[in-house]
Amino acid sequence: MVAEIKQAIVHKLKELYPNHKRYTDDIPQKFTSPAFVIFQMNQDYSKRLNTKNKSRISFDVAYFSDKPVTQIKSDCLAVQERLFREFDLVGTFRAINKSAEIVDNVLHFTFDINYSEMKVESVIPMQTQATNTNI
Repeated sequence: MVAEIKQAIVHKLKELYPNHKRYTDDIPQKFTSPAFVIFQMNQDYSKRLNTKNKSRISFDVAYFSDKPVTQIKSDCLAVQERLFREFDLVGTFRAINKSAEIVDNVLHFTFDINYSEMKVESVIPMQTQATNTNI
């Protein structure tokens, strides 16, 4: 499920910023900006009734600008505004608790995604039985 959520985030960023690079969980050696790096921060997981579970995953989408130093903050603020407006639905998942912060000229856009899942037991096929109904 986590891989599906990350893929939905990558797809949403690709839709909003098609010319920007997107990386997940690490920054490669040949890093080029402008780019987004998607980090999974933490995850809470709890059992519900029977075979159902619920989870909350926190993400940090870091944005690295390619603008000159004097324009980085305004670029980050523009990206921040667009992410706040457009990041309500990420695929079929809803982003909640959105917040943003600019630290060392890097925008950190954080949000949570809640989801539920159900463990599916393998089904054993029923055997047929012949019944004599002659009286």
